[in-house]
Amino acid sequence: MQYIDVSFLALISGMVLTSFIKNKNFSGFITLIMMIFSSFCIFYFSLDVIIENKFIEQEIFSLKPLLNSSFTISIDSLSALFLLIISLVSFCVSLFSWKYLDVYKTNSPKRFYPFLILLFIASIGVVSVKDFLFFIVFWELMTLSSWFLVIFEREKKSALKGGLQYFIATHVTTAFLILASVILYSYSNDFSFKEINKSFSLIIKNQPYLSHFILFCIFIAFVTKAGVLPFGFWLPNTYPQPPSSASSFFGGVMSKLAVYALFRFFCSVIPFSFHTQIWGFIIASFGVFSIFVGTIAALTQDEAKRLMSFHAIGQVGYMFLGIGVGLYFIRINPFLASIALVGGLFHVFNNSIYKSLLFLNAGSIFYKTGTTDLNKVSGLMKVMPLTAITALIGSLSIAGVPPFNGFISKLLIFESSIWSAKQSEVFFLIRGAFIVFGIISVFISAVTLASFLKFVNSAFMGKLQGTIDEKRNLPWSMVLSQIILAFICLLAGLFPFIPLKIIYNAVIASSGSLPKFSSVFVGNMLGVGINFVENYSQGAWFPIFIMIPLIILTILIFSFERYAKAPKRDVETWYGGKEHAPEEVVYKGHSFYQPFKDLVSFKIGKIQFKGFYPVGIPAIKFSVPESFLKILRVDEWLYYPIVDKLTKFFEFLAQIYNSITEKYIIWLIFGSIFIFILLFYFSGGR
Repeated sequence: MQYIDVSFLALISGMVLTSFIKNKNFSGFITLIMMIFSSFCIFYFSLDVIIENKFIEQEIFSLKPLLNSSFTISIDSLSALFLLIISLVSFCVSLFSWKYLDVYKTNSPKRFYPFLILLFIASIGVVSVKDFLFFIVFWELMTLSSWFLVIFEREKKSALKGGLQYFIATHVTTAFLILASVILYSYSNDFSFKEINKSFSLIIKNQPYLSHFILFCIFIAFVTKAGVLPFGFWLPNTYPQPPSSASSFFGGVMSKLAVYALFRFFCSVIPFSFHTQIWGFIIASFGVFSIFVGTIAALTQDEAKRLMSFHAIGQVGYMFLGIGVGLYFIRINPFLASIALVGGLFHVFNNSIYKSLLFLNAGSIFYKTGTTDLNKVSGLMKVMPLTAITALIGSLSIAGVPPFNGFISKLLIFESSIWSAKQSEVFFLIRGAFIVFGIISVFISAVTLASFLKFVNSAFMGKLQGTIDEKRNLPWSMVLSQIILAFICLLAGLFPFIPLKIIYNAVIASSGSLPKFSSVFVGNMLGVGINFVENYSQGAWFPIFIMIPLIILTILIFSFERYAKAPKRDVETWYGGKEHAPEEVVYKGHSFYQPFKDLVSFKIGKIQFKGFYPVGIPAIKFSVPESFLKILRVDEWLYYPIVDKLTKFFEFLAQIYNSITEKYIIWLIFGSIFIFILLFYFSGGR
């Protein structure tokens, strides 16, 4: 546990120091150094917990004289998995931020680094506590620190608008979370997850409608934070606003902590029952809706960070689909449930890596060109080749193309959804729904690939276009952070057995009723297979055997090219004898898949839909009596008058103090002289 203590100490020290430093580079360097200490401690500690399958608990302080609540650090394999993700992504984000913040000439680093570090601290706290009260405290800290990052560029109206939407949406749903905690506390008289688990069984038995209401409150709070549609309406307007390094942490970690919370509550805090089975189907349904609408809407976007934001909505849908299927079948078929839950959590890990990478890619484009509009840039591979390669790896990973890491997690989610058709004890409409969910997910993977081919082609391929700052080359720190994440995408894809075993331990830690790892999966370092039962044939995936022929063929192609020594020449493109300006003939991002985008864009009444997502909602006009508005203006009739009276009162006290002080000093001087004369007189002048 001392590693967690050192980590917290390093982060708190960094937050305090960066609050007083005005120099961007020095502030970024301090953040990076503190983050290196913190990440190393958390990474080492998390691996130790996962490998040894430990459970570590330590009480920091208690509120039990007032409430049955205590700040207790409690780490199991599930918490350790998310701590592992936080340590990796936060290190890369800090490394990228160090030099990246130079593009913001007029913005103070004191408005960025302290809140970024506070966000790291809150994220660690969310996955490390097993007490509802302190969970909400860290949850709120995470929300507030991220809100300050959203409004980092306060001079931009879009940042203020996105920040307002984010603040309102997350705090309204946090109220649902607080309501659920109050109800549970009234029954358990304790905020600890263990005691809540015991009392919830009685609530299910005696008051089933109340149990559904509690689950509804928890569901609303976490799906909103995760960005699942329709509750995640705020996300596309929020994630593009902060600097790309912060957006990287938002998309890579913060939204995944909502998935952690949902998984923790439904699989560990709340006992399994018919109620959780119903909510499993609801979670899966909203997940598929988010997959479909979020990804289709992403295909219509021409701004890189907004495109990534919609994909954050779509990708979190895959996680909810896997977790939802697992919750539904955990009492019926634990074998199938384990595959679904592992698929959902595996996708959390994979998405955390490649989603963080893709936001950093967008930040690199902005650093070099001053824009993330895909219609205004192209051919950037010529000036930032390593970024282009890492962007291609991230794009293929998010699309689930083998042998990259996104493939195996999506495969587990697809198969667990489709296999539900074999479960005769499940109502046939539910079975049909799960099959449809699986088919939609497979189709949307192709849409994801199309979307990121557009991103890579528009930004990095073709002729070099746009306003390129030749003097501003990407610093090594920004490039290295992208290479690290791209390497993890490739490593986890080529050797899926290692992360799969780690993730299975995390699933078992939160829901111990599942079969052993060896009963579900088979394999070794070279690949992995699912140990199907009954009439199923065994299936296996060995990505290294796919990669070897690809590498050999690539080497052969380049060897033939070098051996042939075909002459090359650079000439102007021929446009059929007519002169055209380069911007007239370039294939811009907006042009990709235009017929399909037209097909999924329509208008219903006065509401405009683009990719099934409403973008042109008319403003609702209504009049409110002025007397009612005066009641709402609390600052005018309460705050400002009180402040004014207090200011005058303190000014009056200051005047009295100054006058008394002057008289006191005069009397002190005369009194001292008088005492000195008396002492001299009575001492006889000696």
